[in-house]
Amino acid sequence: MNEKAKGSRCIAVNRKLPKTTVGAAVCLALYGLPHAGFAQQVAAAGSGELEEVTVTANRREQNLEAVPYSLSVVSADQLAQANVTDLASLAANVPGLSMYDFGARLAGAVAPIIRGINATAEPTRGFRTFEQNPVGTYIGNSPIDGYFQLDDLKQVEVLRGPQGTLYGAGALGGALRLIPNDPDVKALAGSFEAGGSRLDHSSGTGYTLKAMVNVPIADTLAFRASAKYAYEPGFINAYGLLKRTSNGLSGIPELADPGDIVNSPGIYSSRNDWNFQKTFTGRASALWKPNDAFSAQLAFLHSNVKGDGGPVVNPDYAGGVSPLDPLTTLPPGGHYQEFTQIDQPFSRYTNLTSLDLSYNVGFATLSSTSSYYTTSGSVLQDNTYDLGGLYSGEYLPYYAGTPTSPRFIYDQQFTDRAHTFTEEVRLVSTTSPDNLFDYVVGVFYEKQVRTGAWTIAIPGSPERAAQTPCAPACDILVGPNDVNFQQIDTQDFQDKSVFGELTYHFLTHGQITFGVRHFSQQFTDAQSYVDYTFPTDLPATPHNSPASKTVGKVNPSYEYTKDQFVYALWSQGFRRGGANSVPSSGPFQESPLLATYQPDKTNNYEAGLKGRFSNGLSYTFAVFDIKWDKPQISSSLPSGNLAVYNANTAESKGFEVESSGPLPLPGMGYSVGFSYADAKLTSDFSLPANKAGVIVPGLLSGTSGQQMPGSPKTSVNAALLYDTNIAPGYDLALSLNGVYRTAVKMQLAPTLGAATVQQSSSYGILNASAAVNHKPWRVTGYVTNLLDKQEVLVPPSQISDGNNLDKLANDYVVNPPREIGLRVAYSF
Repeated sequence: MNEKAKGSRCIAVNRKLPKTTVGAAVCLALYGLPHAGFAQQVAAAGSGELEEVTVTANRREQNLEAVPYSLSVVSADQLAQANVTDLASLAANVPGLSMYDFGARLAGAVAPIIRGINATAEPTRGFRTFEQNPVGTYIGNSPIDGYFQLDDLKQVEVLRGPQGTLYGAGALGGALRLIPNDPDVKALAGSFEAGGSRLDHSSGTGYTLKAMVNVPIADTLAFRASAKYAYEPGFINAYGLLKRTSNGLSGIPELADPGDIVNSPGIYSSRNDWNFQKTFTGRASALWKPNDAFSAQLAFLHSNVKGDGGPVVNPDYAGGVSPLDPLTTLPPGGHYQEFTQIDQPFSRYTNLTSLDLSYNVGFATLSSTSSYYTTSGSVLQDNTYDLGGLYSGEYLPYYAGTPTSPRFIYDQQFTDRAHTFTEEVRLVSTTSPDNLFDYVVGVFYEKQVRTGAWTIAIPGSPERAAQTPCAPACDILVGPNDVNFQQIDTQDFQDKSVFGELTYHFLTHGQITFGVRHFSQQFTDAQSYVDYTFPTDLPATPHNSPASKTVGKVNPSYEYTKDQFVYALWSQGFRRGGANSVPSSGPFQESPLLATYQPDKTNNYEAGLKGRFSNGLSYTFAVFDIKWDKPQISSSLPSGNLAVYNANTAESKGFEVESSGPLPLPGMGYSVGFSYADAKLTSDFSLPANKAGVIVPGLLSGTSGQQMPGSPKTSVNAALLYDTNIAPGYDLALSLNGVYRTAVKMQLAPTLGAATVQQSSSYGILNASAAVNHKPWRVTGYVTNLLDKQEVLVPPSQISDGNNLDKLANDYVVNPPREIGLRVAYSF
């Protein structure tokens, strides 16, 4: 929806608003920044109507308040106010929604979390997720995975709680719907925006360029295209970078003294603003609407992101002689400093092609959504210091030689790719006040193939070891290109399901919805495993894990007075099980109990109140209790293997409050959201795992009452909004918004080298923006992280207080520092 259309939604005739800019503030609170001249239009209109927010979460258009479960809507302008650019920054600004945030570099290894329904630890590997995500993400009606910037959106719908009946096996805890703007056959329109920013603790300048054009080609055909390019400068200074023959996995460190391969130090450098990121996201769509009954829309999205490093700092290292290279000195750590032996480049490409067909047959609308998406990524990580500090350096001799190589590198590359085809056909009844029944019925098919490779190299160490006096006894065993380990995992998944919802309007203002979905799934996992250091070569052996399941939903609601609703809900979510293909022999073998993992299921019991008053004030209140059976945990095991396994039972209990509307002062409005979700284990579990070559009973365990990882118990978002005319034809809109999150647990069960469960800091961040609108122009200034606070989003899995080598592994993921920016936009 363009800015002009947004403004018109706030001006017509049933909801009476005062003849002041209070009306503007109400629209601002509910829909985001208004278009230029909106306050004047409200005044000119005399009295106005504030039209309800419309959503399509239930596959038909409904007013937000009439949807009988907890649902948040975020407008495109509200995203801009808080400088939300992707799913991770969206999660930081919506109560009850969370996400591990490592930047785009680990986008394949993290997923959104709603109401604490997650048992997976923060990713200790840059791999893609092994289990199915607990929250389904959609662009329009098409599921998607990968990384992309949020651009040219009408709104975002956050569906809280299990959505198994309409959204399938990927909505165990909820769903995110990113609603793009459709092509418009009636109007030629376009926009262009350029922005620049300065980041504290950085010498770089960020910039963004974005544009959109909508072209009616004929009365029945239109084309729309949008594109956004963003450069985000780094703010971390990296020290100890080795000069290498190449910047890839197997680049060998160059010698400061070429005549002494055994003892020569490397050639070191430092780099300021190391963790930069460049992103392009573009989407093109064509709409053909030959008549009122039929429409066809073909759309294509492409995104790519590239960068180096991540938002990681090391304030613990005291500085001094390098523990690995006695001829090299490193400076002390700091709040925006990191130590790494190598550059750590990353990239990800994501594509989505979708075709939406819709035909109104009178009594119902028959729709089809066909989509095909691909995503592929590559991440290079330096784990030199982590290995050195693991078990007091117990593994160093196997990889770094004896004595330890002064140029030792232990780097890892993670690559992944996924190809997914989905087809959904729906029949949605035409809504009418006279209907006794409304219904949605459909069929769904998904075919997905995912491949991930984990490769480790020790470049230069084998060559050095071959020159030591004890060679060949001290030789280090490696494969081609100094690779010492590689694991390749391929997953093949197929889902066939049928679903339906029936709504019975038993009273004029009362209804009850019954929903059901039946899944039939096939899953195969095959993993090859080659370890040159501890000679192990396991070929890929397929493991199958079929599943069949039926989930349901019962959802009564009642409008007890105009625009005031009460509802109750029982809904279920389901997620497929799978196979791990972990080694069954050799020094890294695992128990047969870890060869497969079971599906998990949620039962959500929810009740709530929703409504809007005639002055524009809206509210939502919901309480919930989610019973979770067989929670899936994806983890790096104590042996270093990657696997998914099940706990027994867990539960998430809490409540959510949202409200927005005008304040007594002319021109002022507010928006506030609060979420409390207490997610924890409700029974003990115990599983065997490998430690130092021995399978130990109970090594993977959890105790009733332990907090689930990945989500804060309490999250709060609030905004104050002000809109006023500052001169004829000039409108000023101000926003001050803030977020608060309590501490987040990072893991539930032990990971490689971890002895205790770490947690993030609790934090609060303030943002501010000011926009001046004049006819087709808009100028926006903004400040994010107003007080320039550094918060720990992810601490090290095990914080070391030991020697300097151990402390070099104390890497903390932090939030970006203060950013001050300016955007200039023109639209027609």
